[in-house]
Amino acid sequence: MQAFRQATRDGAVQLGTFIKTATHQIVEVLGVSGFNFAIVDCEHAPFDPSTLDAMALAGQATALPCLVRIPEVAGAPIGQALDMGFSGIVAPHVKSPEIAAAVLDGAKYARGARGFSPSTRAGRYGAYGGTYRADADRASSVWCQIEDKSALAQLDAIASIEDIDCLFLGRADLAQSLGVERQDDPKVVDAVAATATAGRRHGRTIGIFINDMSEVPALRALGISVFVYGSDQSLIRVQGQRIRNELSTICRP
Repeated sequence: MQAFRQATRDGAVQLGTFIKTATHQIVEVLGVSGFNFAIVDCEHAPFDPSTLDAMALAGQATALPCLVRIPEVAGAPIGQALDMGFSGIVAPHVKSPEIAAAVLDGAKYARGARGFSPSTRAGRYGAYGGTYRADADRASSVWCQIEDKSALAQLDAIASIEDIDCLFLGRADLAQSLGVERQDDPKVVDAVAATATAGRRHGRTIGIFINDMSEVPALRALGISVFVYGSDQSLIRVQGQRIRNELSTICRP
């Protein structure tokens, strides 16, 4: 969806969530819930190709841009996800510009490495026409996760790559890589600020995972515009706990 990619690149505030439950109905529900996008998490949850195929179709049916967080940087899963009709790729552990380039090689036809087949959903099963490859490149979003200590030393080199649409901060892995326990540790706070600064310097959009909306004002002040709030599972869990606590309060002896 080219409009979603452009809005992301333009710095429009975007709200999404991770999907960790392998069913297309979750995509449909999120599609009518007001989120701007969702990320299917193939790095930390189990999804088979048939389920992913149905989820891509559900995203298109509800006009919900859905990205796939791939389990590892490899051309085949990147191309397969985009062929299914997903709106983009979230690549974990992009530690260097070379890894970022490998992600883009798998995602963009113009770079000459992505396998080409127009007989996919994305190619309208062969009916798209001669502009398919160029249009696919314009529409597909590529997000690179900054979540490793080694990536912090190469922020400018990564952020300067024009076809990267979003540098997505993973503070939990950053904390682990930096040898600290908490995401609010000064080392992690400094890493977030440094990534945001590099993004501003090179015109790159910055995204971040959050569990609390109260963080948004401070993150917006850094120039961060893409927010991934929890997951489908955490949303259900937290809402269930809230309702249970509310009932316990109402029915207190």
